[in-house]
Amino acid sequence: MVTRFFLYGVRVLAVVGIGGFFWFVGLILFTRIIPSAPLDTSTTTDGIVVFTGGKTRLKVALELFQQNKGQYLLISGVNPDSTLPQVIEKLPSSSRITLGFDALNTVGNAQETAAWAHAHHIKTLRLITSNYHMPRSLFELQEVLPEVEIFPHPVVRESFLNPKWWFDSETLRLVVQEYNKFLFAFIRRFFENVHGIFKGKEAQNGMA
Repeated sequence: MVTRFFLYGVRVLAVVGIGGFFWFVGLILFTRIIPSAPLDTSTTTDGIVVFTGGKTRLKVALELFQQNKGQYLLISGVNPDSTLPQVIEKLPSSSRITLGFDALNTVGNAQETAAWAHAHHIKTLRLITSNYHMPRSLFELQEVLPEVEIFPHPVVRESFLNPKWWFDSETLRLVVQEYNKFLFAFIRRFFENVHGIFKGKEAQNGMA
C-alpha cells in the first residue's frame, strides 16, 4: 500500500514538474512577443480603437486621432461613471468618436470593436493598448475581425524601458498575470474550435 501511494505521488510530482517546465518555457516565449514600440506610426487607418485601462492609452489615442491617423475612434470599455463623455464633447471632431460602455474585459472589448467596425465599414484598424496586453488583445480581436488589417500600437510602460525589467516585481507580476490570461484565452479558443468542428459534423450527419 505504501509503495502504491509512493508511486502515485512520484507520478503526480512528475506531471506537475513537466507542466511547470512547459509553463515556464511558454512564459519566456510570451515575453518575446510583447512589443517594445509601435512598428508602424505613419499609416493612416480607417479607424482607431483604444482598450481603456490607463490614462496614457487614451492620451495616445486622442493624439493620433487629432493627427488624422484614423477617420473614426472607438474608446472601448468606458466607465459609465467617468467624466470622459464631457471631455469628448468638447472636441471639434466628437461626432466621429464612439464611447463604448459595454465591454467589461478583453473579450468584451473585441466584441464591442467588431460591432463598431462593421457599422463603420472599417477595413484597417489601429489598436492601442498596453504593450503587455497587446498579444491577448490581438488574439481576441483577430478572431472576430479576420477580414480587417490590424496595426498594433502598444503603449509601453516606463518599467519596460529597463533592459532587465523582469527584476521589477510589479512589472513581472503584470506579465505573469497577463501570460496566464493569454493561456486561458488560447485554451478556451481551442475548445471552442473543437466544439465547432463536432457541431458542424453533427449538422452534416443530420442533413445526410
